Amino acid sequence: MNRLIRTLLAAVCLTALSGSAAVAAPAGQDGPDGGTGDTLVLPGDDFYPESIIAGPDGTLYVSSLVTGEIVRFRPGSRTAETFVPADVNVGTGGVLVDGARGVLWACAVDLTYSTPFMLRAFDLRDGDLLASYTIPDQGICADITLARGDVYVADASNPTLIPYRPARLLRLSTPNPLRPTRGTLSPWSADPALTGPNAALQIDGIAFDGRSSIYTTNNDTGQLLRVDIAADGSARTPVEIVPGRRLVAPDGIRMVGPTRLLVTELGTSSLLLVDVAERTTTVVAEGLNDPTSVAVTTARGTWVAEGQVMSLLRGEPPAPPFTIRRV
Repeated sequence: MNRLIRTLLAAVCLTALSGSAAVAAPAGQDGPDGGTGDTLVLPGDDFYPESIIAGPDGTLYVSSLVTGEIVRFRPGSRTAETFVPADVNVGTGGVLVDGARGVLWACAVDLTYSTPFMLRAFDLRDGDLLASYTIPDQGICADITLARGDVYVADASNPTLIPYRPARLLRLSTPNPLRPTRGTLSPWSADPALTGPNAALQIDGIAFDGRSSIYTTNNDTGQLLRVDIAADGSARTPVEIVPGRRLVAPDGIRMVGPTRLLVTELGTSSLLLVDVAERTTTVVAEGLNDPTSVAVTTARGTWVAEGQVMSLLRGEPPAPPFTIRRV
């Protein structure tokens, strides 16, 4: 990744991460065979994993923020297979498996902001590109969730725009709920509560509780927000959830029950379990190498992508191999 991209990314992200001490990851856990039982090794020395998701069969999909490649680890395998080649997306952010439509949704990103950010659908069978939607108003596709048959996107807000445009939640509806094509991607919520005071990345992680609420995290302010879905499908006013303390540069989130979610916290290099009903936060794992996302499987356990984004922000060389780690 060239220095221009590093500089631009640092300019828009360091506000959220300033004052947070990164904790170094334990060394010596990975081998040339693709990892140990608790780590899986990603290809190359510039992967920088951004998002990870598990399919119904336990297949793990991992996206690269820098190369744009998406790889998968089939059940029981330690070998990373190319699912989407590096030349399809400039970079790739959030990924999400959509079993009903038979696709992997992915955020196509460009850290130089010279090409539009896209929401794309790739065939789960062979990785073919089936649909592509431009994020409206020069927005940023940060992460993705499914709710009631629709696709929801966290638009983190493009911090290079003047005037600065607020963050939003977008919704994609398709005329056929079993196909990703011919859909309409439009703003669902642009409530001011989604945007902090700084010109930085805003809402990032996003998850559906399986009932009636969308949760999202603000990378800049550390807020955890709940947005309820009204009876007519519109967005209600966001409500801040304070689970004991405000989060420190939260990134990816995944629901693990109606009131519990896992949060990767860049500011402390930790994986947290947040109970939104009890308003509590429990540390699940510490010392992760800048965790960016988390995936939960039935048979293979819980996996965290170690993004190494702090070295990326500082313009320092990475410490390969890049890994995902079971916690």
